[in-house]
Amino acid sequence: MPTVSRNASCPCHSGLRYKHCCGTQHNLSLHPPSLSEDLRLTGLELHKHGHFVEAINLYDAVLKEHPGDWDVAHMRAVALFQLGLMPESRAAFAALLSTPATALPAFWTNLGLLIAAICPDPLSAKFQSRLTGHTRFHSPAETQVLNTRSLPTISVVMPTYNHAEYVGQAIDSVFAQSRLPLELIVIDDGSIDNTAEVCRRALASAPIPVTFISRENRGAPATLNQAIKLANGEFIQPINSDDLLPANRIEAMLAELLERGGDWGFARVAYVNALGDRLDPGQHPRALSLTGAQDSVVMSRTLSLGLLRANAAISSGNLTFRKTLWQTLGGFRDYRYNHDWDFCLRASLESEPILVPKQLYEYRIHATNTITENNSAPRLEHKRMMADFVTYSQGQTFWPNPVAPTLANWGNDYLALLGATDSLRHLPIALVERLLD
Repeated sequence: MPTVSRNASCPCHSGLRYKHCCGTQHNLSLHPPSLSEDLRLTGLELHKHGHFVEAINLYDAVLKEHPGDWDVAHMRAVALFQLGLMPESRAAFAALLSTPATALPAFWTNLGLLIAAICPDPLSAKFQSRLTGHTRFHSPAETQVLNTRSLPTISVVMPTYNHAEYVGQAIDSVFAQSRLPLELIVIDDGSIDNTAEVCRRALASAPIPVTFISRENRGAPATLNQAIKLANGEFIQPINSDDLLPANRIEAMLAELLERGGDWGFARVAYVNALGDRLDPGQHPRALSLTGAQDSVVMSRTLSLGLLRANAAISSGNLTFRKTLWQTLGGFRDYRYNHDWDFCLRASLESEPILVPKQLYEYRIHATNTITENNSAPRLEHKRMMADFVTYSQGQTFWPNPVAPTLANWGNDYLALLGATDSLRHLPIALVERLLD
């Protein structure tokens, strides 16, 4: 149920404020009319300034008169947690699980913090042993140099849509690789500019076999899957048609994955502007935000666990993976903004990712990046993606990756990360209730 402010226009379009219309009759209102409004507001103000005991006393007074004021009931449970009264806070949150309070924006985040605090450490001795032997990444000095002639084959796949300005440079960056791929497959996904013409010109002098397909629009995930299905390489290297591969990308990624026994991985990312000039993340808000996302995952206990927090790969073009892994996962799923993140999360259940700590992908930031199209759509899709992943990961107790990011493996850490990303709500309610018992 959506949260409706008492002073907002009523959703029934009567022209009245919600508190004077449906809010007077709706017994499930998150903000019901209250004669104790002054107590309510004073309690919230005291709470904000850290006077938790005084705030709880006022919340109790409000709830005595209006037990259906879910906002106050929620804040009371939070104040109990902040006071360190864990049993009382646990009981207060448990009482709200079957109420409209669960629709409040911060409810599941706060509940996640509580559960992470009250649950005993679930890491078994067996899992601790597996974790001790796990290494997140090697520094370049620790990585042995392999004979590049023995590296497996790799296909580069490039979906493109309305990128006539950039796609030629992207194709050239593939042909400039220090180790050329087995092939390049480019699919124009129904562009309405001259992208297809630019592709044909750029591919005309290809030093490797190429496949070019121009067809109607089906979206990036479907286009990626079509190209990968056609690919003959043991490994797959996607590239976005507005980005660039540094000249040593393929050689370095294959060497790292083989040396460390990885089925998939990604590298650190550099950022360029529309002209292809390097950006200083400290001077560009979006580059700084994306760099922060990679940093947060690198600092996690494992890369796969950190992927619950953020998309450390940044882009599908920064992934390198075995085609057999793609087949196991059933390909990229139909998410417009998060198909790469979803792929990473599901792949992390099968195999721990490898991070190459070198800038081996150049992500172009420009006015028409897909992620900038709509501020709310990516967030809404992220919620759907996380709901799907949590459900999917609960489907079996053990996954091939021995340190997979699951509740069975990580307990507190898993719950805390779900809470921090507002995804705790996707666990079965019965499971949450048992955690609060």
